[in-house]
Amino acid sequence: MLFFIDQHGCAKNQVDAELLVGILRDRGWQSAASPDDADLIIVNSCGFINSAKKESIDAVITARTAYPKAKVLLAGCLSERYAEDLAENLVEADAFFGNGDLSRLPEILDTLFPPKEGKNTSHSLVRPVLKPAQTGVCGGNRPELLNFPRSAYVKITEGCDNWCSFCAIPIIRGALRSRPISDIVAECAALVARNVWELNLIGQDLAAYGTGSGDAVSKDTGSVSPLSRLLQAISALRGDFRVRLLYIHPDHFPRDILPVMTADSRFFPYFDIPFQSGDREIIHAMNRKGDPDSYRQLVSDIRSAFETPDNPYGRIALRTTLLTGFPGETDEAFERTARFLSDIRSTWSGSFVWSREEGTAADSMKKRVSGKQAKERQDVLKAIQERITPEELTYFVGKQVEVLVEELIPLDEEPSDGADIPASRLALGRSWFQAPDVDGSVVLQYEDTHRDLSGSPVAAGSVVRALVTAVNGVDVQAVVR
Repeated sequence: MLFFIDQHGCAKNQVDAELLVGILRDRGWQSAASPDDADLIIVNSCGFINSAKKESIDAVITARTAYPKAKVLLAGCLSERYAEDLAENLVEADAFFGNGDLSRLPEILDTLFPPKEGKNTSHSLVRPVLKPAQTGVCGGNRPELLNFPRSAYVKITEGCDNWCSFCAIPIIRGALRSRPISDIVAECAALVARNVWELNLIGQDLAAYGTGSGDAVSKDTGSVSPLSRLLQAISALRGDFRVRLLYIHPDHFPRDILPVMTADSRFFPYFDIPFQSGDREIIHAMNRKGDPDSYRQLVSDIRSAFETPDNPYGRIALRTTLLTGFPGETDEAFERTARFLSDIRSTWSGSFVWSREEGTAADSMKKRVSGKQAKERQDVLKAIQERITPEELTYFVGKQVEVLVEELIPLDEEPSDGADIPASRLALGRSWFQAPDVDGSVVLQYEDTHRDLSGSPVAAGSVVRALVTAVNGVDVQAVVR
């Protein structure tokens, strides 16, 4: 039996997909190279904003039309949020599976493929729905990582207690709960043993790690934040690996993680802090506690910790997210957000137009901004960031950096036979200031004679030392040294 996963959504959803792969493999299933060969197509959906919902629904409809003999399972956040309604209206799906307890996937499999019948290509009018309760943090075997080689995500929390007024994550994923430090460290060690070099810690809000009502991590920590304790435990691991932290809410950023990170250069000074707005009233309407001045001070404090003469990185990489068109956002409020983005000089930023989400506090708010105006404001933020990013990246020109090679670019023309000069080749990779999937790349030039830091030929998954030679938009160019 063959399966194919059509992956949508965020990194947290990707970890869920990898866990589904592990469950399927344990049941004797094999991955299909393409959906053409699959008995089961799993659309692992996103249910966060309208465009993502539509993309996931369209994927189900396309799968049913293109592969009529396969069973189509809608899994992930969209199914978790709307399974009952979709079961009545989305006839293209054969079943619906939430993300509360992924270990119960076999129940759906046995329904779609009864053990006594084997392959079953008929499509029942009754479409099963299974939505286990949102408890704990799903874990287990991940035999196939869906990243580029030697990079992996490590989920440390599930759910969220922040209840930002625009965000449906607590509705979809439930209340905050955290994994024990020992479990996370064991997973990190196992990934490093599998030759993973880059560990990306993820959760809806890493700053809240260990602070959920049922979390045991926060007990007996004294004045040390649970996240700092976790980073100290990871730092105690031996091995050649790097750690990146993603998604830290600015209102309760634990500053005690900074000395832990500066003391161990395996922690990348990369900070993904979603400020969402630079206007005090809009920030508070979003059910956030901070303000533009405290956010500016946070950025300054982080920079001060790393921008020291003895720090090997010399600076931080900052990514943020900003939301336009939130109810009540006046021209003046937006101008303050635009000025805030210019002031913090984030290396990267994403901007999104506010989307109405049923069940959230903002859904019923008045003074709505037109979609056209919200999009125009988004374009302004994009233009500001497009100016800042190349200026920030210019810092790296003339400096040597470690680069994780993601893929080699085939040459259009191979050198002629008998040529006595090395072939110049190209690859794409990332350095410490570039997170997977969302930031720019390193366009890397190397030669056949070059070796990576382990002494092996350059290949996907190699870590090389390279000299940055130029900036090209959001990318940098570099040559292997």
